[in-house]
Amino acid sequence: MIYWLYRTLAYLPLGVLYPIATVSAWLLHSVFRYRYTIVLGNIERSFPEHSVLEHRQMVRRFYESFADTTVEIIAGYQLPQASLNERVKINNPELLEKLSDNYQKSVIVMTLHQGNWEWMLYAANARYPMPSAAVYKRLHDRGANRFSIESRSRFGAAPIEMRDAARDIIKYRRTPRMIFMVADQSPGNRERIHWTTFLNQQTAFFAGAAALARATGFPVAFAECHRLKRGHYAIQVEEITRDPKSLTESDIIERYARLAERAIQRAPTEWLWSNRRWKQRKAQPETDASRPSSD
Repeated sequence: MIYWLYRTLAYLPLGVLYPIATVSAWLLHSVFRYRYTIVLGNIERSFPEHSVLEHRQMVRRFYESFADTTVEIIAGYQLPQASLNERVKINNPELLEKLSDNYQKSVIVMTLHQGNWEWMLYAANARYPMPSAAVYKRLHDRGANRFSIESRSRFGAAPIEMRDAARDIIKYRRTPRMIFMVADQSPGNRERIHWTTFLNQQTAFFAGAAALARATGFPVAFAECHRLKRGHYAIQVEEITRDPKSLTESDIIERYARLAERAIQRAPTEWLWSNRRWKQRKAQPETDASRPSSD
């Protein structure tokens, strides 16, 4: 059902989808209050220096951005490549060319849920001659997951489920690819975790991208996507490291976390605040006061 709903909506022009997004944003914010407490709490803790009024304004603008991005991702299922090329620009495409030694070496590109992260993948697929792979977490709804995989496969990209990522990347390590990993999600309890302060909070990061970079020697880049205006985006790429084996996993994740934090602070309402990003809590070391008395 969800799959065919998305397929149907995908064939509507953006001129029709954007009014739907405007109404949806109001409904999600003011009527259904979709994850409102989570969104507000995340923003309040991340920007404690802002006033109550500023927090409320950021929440409202987030829902507007969220609704726009949602209909854009759906439209991306069939949006012509010429239209995507016009709507998404890479400010410094030459950096990935250099990091890949003119497309002779794979590069791990760590991104975040900001702007339109799906259109960013499409833009890279269209811009660069080397193949792309996108690591993803399986969605709970089968129809939404099918639609997402088909969308991400446009222009030759190869979606890789996260649980298969390590095996796939190692197996095809001699095939030059751009490997995109949206690395700002909350990691699972069984995954390799790095803890750091991020947006004023102790935050767990999945360390798998850093481990794979060190194992393969692939250079690591960071890519952020910002909205210029409705339906138009700019991508900025920055180097994390050309030589991951010279760094620890923690070093690589720390560099990513600082770049992601800066990107969010620069355009806070474009990040995906509805995620339960801080559902994990770092275990506190046991102190003498917390131990039960032996008396």
